[in-house]
Amino acid sequence: MVRFGIIGTNVISGGFVRAAKKVTGVELCAVLSRKEESGASFIDKHLDGLGSVKIYTDIENLAQDDDIDAVYIASPNSLHSEQAELLLNAGKHVLGEKPSATNVAELERICVAAKQNKRCFMEALLTTHMPNYKVLKQHIQRIGVPRKYIGQYCQYSSRYDSHKRGERVNTFLPEFSNGALMDLGIYPLSPVIDLWGMPDIIQANSIMLDSGVDGATDLLLDYGDKQACVSCSKITNGHNFTEIQGELGRIEIYFVSYVDKIQLYLNDGTVENIAVEQDPDIMRYEIEHFVQLIHQGKTESDINSWRFSKNILSVIEQARKQVGLVYPGDRA
Repeated sequence: MVRFGIIGTNVISGGFVRAAKKVTGVELCAVLSRKEESGASFIDKHLDGLGSVKIYTDIENLAQDDDIDAVYIASPNSLHSEQAELLLNAGKHVLGEKPSATNVAELERICVAAKQNKRCFMEALLTTHMPNYKVLKQHIQRIGVPRKYIGQYCQYSSRYDSHKRGERVNTFLPEFSNGALMDLGIYPLSPVIDLWGMPDIIQANSIMLDSGVDGATDLLLDYGDKQACVSCSKITNGHNFTEIQGELGRIEIYFVSYVDKIQLYLNDGTVENIAVEQDPDIMRYEIEHFVQLIHQGKTESDINSWRFSKNILSVIEQARKQVGLVYPGDRA
């Protein structure tokens, strides 16, 4: 049995709870929230009001709880690395929501803490664990020599109207390491880094908001014999798809964060729906993998490896430097 604590009472945390309930050998035993009232409300809504679930408002107290084996972190981006380090040093395994850190230097410190304390750390990049993503990798050779990757995730933020009214909204503030690239761009970016590795050249362009974060960002990644275009936005809605083009055909993925529909198109006219059925509670797959790693005594995933997470953050960090997007964590 792996006993989990959860940091954060947002929508993503709710999704984690729904998925975790389906994973054998997982017990949800604690919630950390800024206010005890919001923690209690979260338990009532997602954990059936279980009286056995503890509520914490201080991470130090949660970290010292011997009844907790692992912690899922879904706090604001800027808090991820500090919380992960603290928990790993307290002997907890950590599943950290993406992005796992503000920059590569922070992530390096997390990995050192995991190694020194012999505890598992994994970034919660869910796409790579999906059954349909595995199907994609099985069929990708059918499109021949890869040449182009086009990935888009543009979703109008429910908080953008408040921002335009002059309100200080966390999702558009640099002190929380937020913005389009960190919050959304990581979804279409992660598959191309997994499939093709690090690019030779990175070019970035952003629409910067007056708060200091990017409302939208486009990346052009040059691999010499192939190229990738990654587009993300929190100030517009888009037809969110990912397309991988080869010399013999292409594969289209709808909503790369879900990977619920995949179509194969070959130059000879062949069209195939290659998707398989997936659990609608999509976080289930990464939780199952993480729990398996703990039981195996591993500190690092072979799917969402530390190198994989570092490569993604490295691309994002280089892109941010080009567009002048600086977070407080960069100055540490």
